[in-house]
Amino acid sequence: MFSLAAAWAVALLPALQPHAAHAAARPSPLVRRPLLGAAVSAAPLRPRSSAQARLQARRAGAPRMLAAEVLARSVRPIVGTISLCLAALVPCTVGAFAPGEVRRRGLWRRGFTGFSFAVFVSSWIFSGTVGFLSVFMMFAVVAQNEYYDMVRRNGINPTWKLGLLGSCAMYVAAACPSVAMREAAFPLTGCATIIYLLLRPGFERCYGRLFPWYTPRDTPPTTYDDVGTTFMGIFLFGYMPSFWVRLRGIGPMAPAALLPAIVPPRLRGCAPLVALERSRSDLLTAGALVQWWTMLAIVFADVAAYFVGKRFGRTPLISVSPGKTWEGLWGGVVAATATMAAAAVLLGWPYPLATGGLYGIGCALMGLAGDLTVSLLKRSARVKDTGSIMPGHGGLLDRLDSYLLVAAPAFFYVSALRMLL
Repeated sequence: MFSLAAAWAVALLPALQPHAAHAAARPSPLVRRPLLGAAVSAAPLRPRSSAQARLQARRAGAPRMLAAEVLARSVRPIVGTISLCLAALVPCTVGAFAPGEVRRRGLWRRGFTGFSFAVFVSSWIFSGTVGFLSVFMMFAVVAQNEYYDMVRRNGINPTWKLGLLGSCAMYVAAACPSVAMREAAFPLTGCATIIYLLLRPGFERCYGRLFPWYTPRDTPPTTYDDVGTTFMGIFLFGYMPSFWVRLRGIGPMAPAALLPAIVPPRLRGCAPLVALERSRSDLLTAGALVQWWTMLAIVFADVAAYFVGKRFGRTPLISVSPGKTWEGLWGGVVAATATMAAAAVLLGWPYPLATGGLYGIGCALMGLAGDLTVSLLKRSARVKDTGSIMPGHGGLLDRLDSYLLVAAPAFFYVSALRMLL
């Protein structure tokens, strides 16, 4: 964590120069790039501030482009973080699999899993819409299936297959440019789920007649718990995470405009980069940059809350999770706020300390809400972990719980910020 802070300090040095001289030349990447060559009206009144100058330029139809320095300085910490995680994997690999004390080996194993996951997620965010959506659906299906497994342990029979299909449909709809498709996915999934739950015994008999190899199950009558847990899974693991897909789709950037800013000229002649520059790939978007920093803020909030709570924690926070304390909560809020304030400076947000700090507070609080929600579910199912797919961390849902409720507030916050620019 301290190494990452040092890397960011180097990246932030040029960004912390006085903003007055460079504000007009440093537009935000959250602004959509309009058509080039728009006409400029007559000379307006002399602006009294840089904000008024940007507003007058926008009203005059002046083109708004992502400044190369903004892109370069926002990508530089990402590359540095990935490099540090790759370097940290070497000692973690040795400590995790070498013979030694079980407790110490468990700590190394947690580090190995965490750093590997960080490298994978960073590469995944910038893999394009198709790659991002494919892996996202895989993650969500596994996590949602872990939830339905916990539910079934309590003797409840949710419609888990339809829940998984409905969640995948919402992810695909979130990536569609059509607003109607995005808005219709959730209510249509709910209608289909209600109809299936009402007619579930009849559907079982129909399956048995249509497919001779299928043996109809003796499904008990649908109960309130079946309906509630089914819709809880669709909402918590389908609808809410779909806003990560929406967030990533904000502000697509053409490779031809990106590569000159982040790739040295002597490397741009390579055949793969030439092909990428000529393509219409969406490997990098303004939303992808925001999403990476958002996820990093959540990670830092979790880490800071754990260590601050372990060292200074005295006041219990909530009975659902006895290990959490108010001191740990404040430590996580401070870490997320500092992270997003630095990100806002790098991304060129207006009033970065205020907008980034407020965004970081929201990330920390909503991340905690998601964590406590999964803790409540595990407590109800009387299990310690949701699964065992990730060594040292339990199930995939144990690792992703803090990200469940963050996406929707983040998407609407960034969308409102873009409207104000």
